[in-house]
Amino acid sequence: MFKYISLIVITFLVSCSGIQMINRDTSHLYTKQFLAKFDVAKKSFVEGQKDVALQQLNNIQDAKLKPAELATKNNLIGVINYSNGNFEQAIFQFNLALNSSQEDGELSAQIRLNLASSYYKLDDLENTFKTLDGTDSRYLLNRDLENFHKLRYRVSKELDFQTVALDSLLWLNAGATTVEDLKNNKFYPQLVTQYFIVDQSQRVKIVQDFKEGKEFVCAYLSYLEVEQLINEGNKTKAQEVGSWMQSNFGMFPEILALVSTRFEMLKKYSKINMQSIGVVLPLTGDKSKFGKRALAGIDHAVRKYNERNSNKPNFQPIQIKIFDSMGSAIVGKEKVREMIERENSSIVIGGLLKDEARAEYEAARKYGAFFISLSQIYTNKDEKNHLLIEVPGSVESQVSLLFSEKYLSKYGNKVSIIYPNTESGYAYVDSAWKMAEKSGAEIVSIQSFDHNQTDHRSTVAKILGLYFTRERQEEYDLLKEVHKLEGNTTIRRVQTLGPIVDFDWVLLPAAPNDALQLIPSFNYYDAFNVTLVGGPNWRSRRISREASKLGKLLFVDSEVPKTDSAFVSSFQRRYDQRPGVVEILGFESMSLAANILSLGEFNSRDELESTVMNAQKVAGITGSWRLQDDVWMKEMSLMSLYRGRLNKVNFTTEKSIGE
Repeated sequence: MFKYISLIVITFLVSCSGIQMINRDTSHLYTKQFLAKFDVAKKSFVEGQKDVALQQLNNIQDAKLKPAELATKNNLIGVINYSNGNFEQAIFQFNLALNSSQEDGELSAQIRLNLASSYYKLDDLENTFKTLDGTDSRYLLNRDLENFHKLRYRVSKELDFQTVALDSLLWLNAGATTVEDLKNNKFYPQLVTQYFIVDQSQRVKIVQDFKEGKEFVCAYLSYLEVEQLINEGNKTKAQEVGSWMQSNFGMFPEILALVSTRFEMLKKYSKINMQSIGVVLPLTGDKSKFGKRALAGIDHAVRKYNERNSNKPNFQPIQIKIFDSMGSAIVGKEKVREMIERENSSIVIGGLLKDEARAEYEAARKYGAFFISLSQIYTNKDEKNHLLIEVPGSVESQVSLLFSEKYLSKYGNKVSIIYPNTESGYAYVDSAWKMAEKSGAEIVSIQSFDHNQTDHRSTVAKILGLYFTRERQEEYDLLKEVHKLEGNTTIRRVQTLGPIVDFDWVLLPAAPNDALQLIPSFNYYDAFNVTLVGGPNWRSRRISREASKLGKLLFVDSEVPKTDSAFVSSFQRRYDQRPGVVEILGFESMSLAANILSLGEFNSRDELESTVMNAQKVAGITGSWRLQDDVWMKEMSLMSLYRGRLNKVNFTTEKSIGE
């Protein structure tokens, strides 16, 4: 384990001797005779004569020493052993010292710091933390107190005690009286990072329970909390924290001014133009063909909406403000900022590419703007709120269907998960864990795969209990012998050791390319007729072309307009071609935007937000969304693909909806 010596400095002027001891009344604890002999030994040690110092200390007879004097002697012997790298002996000496140090609180604190440092040198993190936890840091001053919190922070991080690590960083940054002073502190970057690592409720409690000396740093962290809440779209909570700051940190006008400025900026951009809808798409670059297809769907929806309402009194047509993201998340984020600050767009549509979706949503959320994403946003559910609708259906919406009572009753409640090592894979696993716990389903096994590889047989082998065969060696040897006696009766590969299928179905949120590599591996290992379930991206030409070889597949998806629907017919008349999935997404996004704006008249984002929350439900051509736990959940369908035919599963029978 990598060590920083500077984190564990053991000072030679220990608390019970020298200058620090003289500054306090310790005459009843230490005799002049002892101090004189001890100073001689200490001087020898400081001059590098360690053996001489040890001899001089050993010449001081224990029987004639007061308890604090004995502790002081053993502490310095421990320090000498520590400096020689004899950490076990140092620990022994420090523990001896603690046996008689109780009368001197400052000495006891110093010994414990030395003892904890010795344990840390031996990578004994548990005893390091335990020793620090039992140290009364009020007796440590200046450099000793800093070293205590440095060590406490480091070992807490390694033991994943995040709140304790934050507490030590608060002390290490204490003393600042201006923002500039705080930012110049060498521990400031770690402070900010650690603050947002800790769970929000825990970090807010730590800051609100601030102690003397930490007021300024706690005030500044409270300001950062306000910033974070606004960026998350939680303006109500941000205002609550801001009010609390006004009551508790009035002595820091510099920080209160930062809070006021942030709320003023939010108010400045809260005004909206109801007729202006911002659209950011990749209209140039490698992905421009998809952006143009989505724009065609959006344009068709705008034209239909304006035509349908043109005869209404005082009707004002919707205008779309189009921005080019150039296929870049950074550019897309900046364009969202422009359309909100410059155009006062009431709703933002974007996120066609998954790499752009999250960045553009976060930019819109910062202003409290409603964002309609053309693709799924792969992030923790806690980072989403009622100002986001994912047109294809969020990961949470898909997984909710798979762990519903009707699904589990039909397909079973034991599930294995194979997922890619990507943000999307992590999002599916996180959501599946939460949904399984609520529904009572059992996740039997989880296995990740590298989406950059093309051979995923080992991944499937692990799920089927065929990768680590040592645990099944006896069974393997027996079956191998039987196989030899029977002889090779077929040219088809025979799996000597049978697969263990201890699950009812497999959640496989893989892209089509990966799915086509993973799915055949089940048959390769003689695991036939396994129920495999994917996501909306399995509605692809690549998988359809190979469907006859793959067996029956299931995937979660939205409703798709039929060929004879009014939407498909009108689109075909206007553009002389049938709409594809991308065009449908574009049309649906604008239809949702129009439906939301039709809920009333709005002058500000707050008014729009309040109305949307009260609506609880919005509908489109591919399904409807309901507001659940502050997140828009889409009603999804379970589809089956078998021999080129696509069917909608209704959990009793399957109705074919065409090829």
